[in-house]
Order: sequence, then C-alpha cells, then structure tokens
Amino acid sequence: MNKIIFLIAFCSPFFCNAQLLVQQDLSTFTTGIQLSGQGIWTNNSSLPGGAGVATAGGANAKIVVLPMNYLDYGSSVNSMEIKPNSDACGFPFTPVTTGDLYVGFVINLSATQVNNNSDFFRILSGSNFNTSARFYATPLSAFDFTIGVAKGANGNPIATAPVSLAYEQDHLIVVKYSQLSGVNDDTVSVYIDPVFVLGMPATPTMIATSGADQSGSIDRLYVRQNWTNGMPTGRLGLVSVSKTWAGLPFMELSATTFEKITFKISANQANSGILSIHSIFNLENVKLSIYDVSGKIVETKNITLSENNNSIAINPINNTGIYIVEMVVSDIKYNQKISIN
Repeated sequence: MNKIIFLIAFCSPFFCNAQLLVQQDLSTFTTGIQLSGQGIWTNNSSLPGGAGVATAGGANAKIVVLPMNYLDYGSSVNSMEIKPNSDACGFPFTPVTTGDLYVGFVINLSATQVNNNSDFFRILSGSNFNTSARFYATPLSAFDFTIGVAKGANGNPIATAPVSLAYEQDHLIVVKYSQLSGVNDDTVSVYIDPVFVLGMPATPTMIATSGADQSGSIDRLYVRQNWTNGMPTGRLGLVSVSKTWAGLPFMELSATTFEKITFKISANQANSGILSIHSIFNLENVKLSIYDVSGKIVETKNITLSENNNSIAINPINNTGIYIVEMVVSDIKYNQKISIN
C-alpha cells in the first residue's frame, strides 16, 4: 500500500507582496490639507479615480493625525477624514481584466445615516461612472452600524452584513471581486474583520451577485463623499489593492507568525489517482507539481484548497520510489520529499 503523511515546510514568509497592485497608508502625507493632489489621490473628475469636489458649501477631504491599525494587516499614523458633503477622492491602479481582485481598507466611523441608496466607497471599471461594487454604512443603533454591498449599478439589491460593528473602532473590510466567464455572473464577496493571519475565511461575511456585471477592466476606486444624505462620518485608510489575499497586508509577516502553515498530505491512494491534502487555510490558485528523482514531472495542475480535508485528483503513481511534491502558493514555494512504497 502506498502510504505517506508529511508536513510541508515553508521556505520564506507567506505574505510577500504577492501580486500587489497598490497600497496607500497615508503615513507620509501632509496633514491638515486636502487629500487630493497628494500621492496618486485626486478629486479631478477627468482623471481616473477622481469623482468631483464637494458640493456647494462643503469642504475638501483632509488628512488627519489619527492612527489606524489592524492586526497582521497594517498600521498608519495618519488617516483620511470621511464626512457628508466632502470630496469624492480616489486613485487608479493597474487594470484587472479577468479573475479575482482583492481590495482592503480600514474604516473607523463615528456616525452613519440611513443609506438612502447612498454608498460611500466604490470600485470601478474603465470610467469614474461605471461602478463594479459599492459599499454602504447603515446604523443599527446609537452604538453600532453594519455594512452593505451591491454589485453594479445604483439601485441593485444590497446585501447587508449580519454583523454589528462598533463606532470609534478600526474595522477591516476586504473585498474579493470575481470576474467570471458568463453573463452577469460576477461575484462580490466581502470579509469583515477577519483574523487576517489565518488566510481568507471559508465563508464570506456577505456576497452580492444580483445585477448586471460592470467589469472587464477594473482599474480605479474612490471614497464617495460629495453627497449629503446617507453618508457616514469618520475616517478611512490603509487601502490596498492586490490580485491575491496574500498580497494585501502592509507588513511582511515573520516566519514565526506562520509556524502554523502546514499541510498534512496522505498518498495512500496515489496509485488510484488521489492525493489527500489537509489544509488549515482556504487557498486559491495553488500550483501543485510532483517530480520523480530524475526531475521528470509526473503531475502538474492548479488546485484550490479548502479549510479541512481535500481530495485532489492526480495521475496515478504506480511506481515505488522517492518523489518531490512542490506547491506554489502566492509565489512562495513549498517542497517536500515523499516516499511511495
């Protein structure tokens, strides 16, 4: 019987700016003046990410000396104020035309309003008016609020998070926008206050699927504030855009942090074409390769691992001997020698 159980050791820190597109922690920005014009941020509606200055009587969105922090994701000494009737300010990033896009940001709100279909944060495709995903902050009580998300055009159904978020606290919002191959089948998955070091949770906090896809070249975002009704008050910062969950954090986490990153693999059904992998994380786009001792490849494929046991179909391995299993996760390689008896 072919039988082997082993632990895959990691070669370097798991999070290593894997497919990072852009990060903005605002720490080096000048405080007390408007955000527009600093770094890549703009409120110029003719530029990607710019969506217009405050309406009549409003004020420019400013950088304030108030920190933001979320464990194992990032920290900053500065943040941007968000408030009704202020600037709609944003920035562009490298277009993502297929697959998944991840956007993370931290909010700390002091007040919210009934949304009145008024979103405060948008991810857009190709223009400042083609919204792929939009986010709402809605009061639950005098002490807490919740987040809503809608896909596509204004008026599409809003999925509301089944969680309450306290005012005056930093909360991490991670968005996964999946551009799928069909018509109007894109998916917006939202994760609120995840334990970031454990990887992407198995189940999103909420999902939005209703409405026409407005994607194809997702390339900008902005904090929408140039409106009054429904707009929240507070701060926002630590904005990160990546093609992977692993690319989002603002810090390179130490190997000690990831001592728990192991995979238990059973090859006792390898001759029947099954490799069993137990993972403590949900991992996407994992490249699995198996080599014999001469370096000849006997298997290569992309797999997705869920948090728990996974049965992976492989080419049957009938010859006894030593093999090398290689798994590539977000540009990090894991290699392990196995013995098939």
